This record gives sequence, structure tokens and C-alpha cells, in this order.
Amino acid sequence: PYAKHILPKYTIDEEGFFNCDGASAEVASRRKTALQELSDKWKKKYPKCQEFSEELKKMISDLRFTSSRCFPAFNGVVQKYLDPSMALERTEGVDVVDLDGNSSMDISGSYGVNVCGYEKYKEFIEEGWSHAKKQGLFLGSLDKTVLDNIAMLRDISGHPEVSFHMSGTEAVMCAVRVARFNTKKKLCVTFGGAYHGWWDGMQPVAGNERMPDDVLCLKDMSPLSLKVIEARKGEIAAVLINALQCFHLNQSPPSDPVLSTNNRKVAPTPGYKEWLHKLRETCTRAGVALIFDEVYTGFRLHPRGAQGAYDIKADIVCYGKTLGGGLPIGVVCGPKDLMARGDAKKAARINYVIGTFAGHPFVMATMNAFLKWLQKPETVKSYDVMAENIESFIARANASFKERGFPIKLSNWFSVWSILYTEPGRYHWMFQYYLKDAGVNLSWVGTGRLLFSLEWQKADYDRLLERLLVACAEMQKGGWWEPPVASIKAKLMTEIGGAVIKNAISSFTSQG
Repeated sequence: PYAKHILPKYTIDEEGFFNCDGASAEVASRRKTALQELSDKWKKKYPKCQEFSEELKKMISDLRFTSSRCFPAFNGVVQKYLDPSMALERTEGVDVVDLDGNSSMDISGSYGVNVCGYEKYKEFIEEGWSHAKKQGLFLGSLDKTVLDNIAMLRDISGHPEVSFHMSGTEAVMCAVRVARFNTKKKLCVTFGGAYHGWWDGMQPVAGNERMPDDVLCLKDMSPLSLKVIEARKGEIAAVLINALQCFHLNQSPPSDPVLSTNNRKVAPTPGYKEWLHKLRETCTRAGVALIFDEVYTGFRLHPRGAQGAYDIKADIVCYGKTLGGGLPIGVVCGPKDLMARGDAKKAARINYVIGTFAGHPFVMATMNAFLKWLQKPETVKSYDVMAENIESFIARANASFKERGFPIKLSNWFSVWSILYTEPGRYHWMFQYYLKDAGVNLSWVGTGRLLFSLEWQKADYDRLLERLLVACAEMQKGGWWEPPVASIKAKLMTEIGGAVIKNAISSFTSQG
């Protein structure tokens, strides 16, 4: 929590940009030429996208934030040359087509929503609208579609009660509120690095200006954490789990903006299933509710989410993202005693959890289409086919990189994957720009978190590998992967230390 007040924001100017790793004049020149050539190419390749992005950045803070896609000190120079923003025209299978007509293979996964494939969501939306259009915008009443959805959600979650919301963050807010209300305890436990939405009441990490005093952040897969839960059971209402942490234990989600060298560490953590079962036993003994945040993992890992993948039952389950069949959704499932909105003995003690658009007819109809599709035997089988295709792709890709001497390696956890860098270097974040140029679409976190959908076929994986190799060759040709001459750690310490002193002097001068 103190780092945000200490770490300075600083910029490496263009003069020091190309040789900040101690590179020779020849290598620095190659890098400068490569960046200029890529910039010139993009001006011709993406004119409409760049014009669109320029206008939107004037009005949308989110876009200005997500345009900063490399290690912060480099953003000033990179943004003068390159704008990676993509303005969408349409989707075609696993590809997205921008306003300039460029087709790119999408591995962004639309922030985790795209589990089924874009063509399938088009079907859900069309089918949903055909059923919902007769109802239009009528809120506050439920229909047979909602009852049908509840029946299917009860079967998937293993719980009798269901609550509808409009986003995954809202679902987590609801789960935490009902747990606190019905247990009459205020503390909630999260684990290091786990993301549970943007609500500041459940985000005790960087990015939250208000540090919540009713959230206890513990270390994942630590026996001591289990002892803390037991010892403080009288205070703890619930423990929140996001099983995605198995891929980057006790760390925030991987992204290129924090890639200072080859410091990314991601891989499925051995023993995670056993840990979850120990946690389940501990929570049961302690009388603490175990909440599974399945907003991201639900339906991506397994037709029953992390509960199905790890053969475990949580007390409350949160869903979101893909469950809406292409439209915004949040769902909470749990038992009656934990989902109650009122106190059976105290009339004035109520838990007000509600939303205007909860249960919207169109959303319920697209969800219905998704849930019915999920139940089909061929859908269940497609998860196994995807797992086999991904395993084969990862093995072939890593063999190809090693054979060609490219310093990258792929790692995956189900259909979530990431690119690791096997050698030190200050410019690994540059790889995302060459991937875009090669026809691969990523999200703002770059090569940190990538996603496949059930729509991908073997030919698609083959096509992606070809594009990855093209991007690798361009990275190498541009000199970005030349071994650093100077110590990266020493360089970073010098840069950060200098910036701290500069900021301190500036602050002192302004006060004087």
C-alpha cells in the first residue's frame, strides 16, 4: 500500500530510449530504425483506427489509460511512434476486422467473456432478441425464461437460490454483502494478487485509494493462512477465492506494463486442488462462508467452472462475463440462509441488494440460449477437444521458439495462457506491437494474459503459430532481443532513485 506513495513516475527520453540497457551505437541505431519503420508502416496500415483513437482519447479516460501498454518509463517515446488501439468493424470467426479492413486473430478474449466464440454469441443474441422483443423494456416482473434460467443455474452451481445483477463486480458486491449480513461478521478474506472487480470495498491492492479495513489479505497456499482463518473465525464472514490465482500465485495478473525484464512468472501451481479442499474443510469447521468468484473462471475451465474443474463446492458462487450470452450479467448463487435479504427476528434489519436492470428480458433470453447450448453433449465434449488442441499448440510453439533461438516460452492454465521471456531484456514489452503488426489482436495487458475460445480449430492454432514466428523474427531483426550489456537491476535502481530525488527536490522547492 505504501509503494504507490513512493514509486515515482518518470520517463526515459528518446536519447536514452534505445540504449538504456547499455547497447552499442549499432544496436541502438537498429532499434531506432525499426521503430521508425513500424511507425511509418502503421500510418499507412491503420489510418482510420489512429484517427478514431485520437478523437476518442480526448473524451474517454479509459482509453488514455489503456493506451499505455509498456513499462511506464518507455510510454512517452512509444506513444509518439505507435498507437496500438483497434477500432472494430466486425468479427469473423476467431478474427476481428478493424475500420481499415485489417484482419487479426483475436487472443484478447474480450476480457474473459469470449469462451464460446464470437459467432456463437451472435447466435445467442439473435435467438435472445427473437424471444425478448415482444416484452421490450418491462422491468420488475419475471417470466418463464427466468424460471428456466434459475433451474439450470441451480443445477450448475449446486445451490437453491439465485440473484441477478448487471456485472461481475456487482455479483461480488452482492455475495460479500449477503455473507456479512447473514453471518453478522464483518471481515472478508482475500488472497494476495487476486482480482475481484473494481469495487474499492474488495480491492486491498494498488489501484485503490481507499484501503478497506474490513478485508484481510492472506497468502495463498499457506498453512499459516488456514490457521489465521481458524483463529479469527468469530470475525470472518467469508473467504473469497478466484481460482485464476493458480496461474500466478500471490501475484497480480501479469501484464506488459509491469514487464521490466524477464520477471514474469506464470504457470499452473502444483497442489492447488488439494489446497482448495483444505481451505474448504477449514471454512466448514470455522463456520466461515467460502465464496467462489467464478466471474472469470465460470464456464471457461469447465461447464461447471472451477467448482467442476476442482471437484469442490463453495457456499456462494459468483458468475458473470460469458453467462450473459454476449450481454452484461452478474449472478450470485447460494443457500437460503446466506442469501436472505432480511432478518427473521428484526423487522428493521434488512440487506438492500437490488438493481434496476437485474432480470432484464433481453439479458435473460440470451442467457437462456447460452445455458441451453452449454447443456448439449457436443458442447461438453468440445472442452476436451480444446484442451487437446491447446496442449499440442503449446508444445509445438515452444519447440519452434527453441529451435530458432527466440527467447520466449508459452505457458497455459486451461484456455488462459501467457508469454514468458527466457532471457533478461528491457524491451520484451515491444513484442506486443510486432504481434499486432503480424495480425494478432491483444488486450491492453499485452502478452501477459491471452485467451482461446472453444471456436478455435487446429487450423487456427497453426495460423497463429505462423504469425507468432513472424513477430519473433521482426523483434530479433530490430535488435530488441540483443542481450543487455548493463545490469538491468542496477539501471532500474539508478533511474528510480534519481526520479525519487528529483521529485523530492521539486516538492521541497514548491513548498519553499
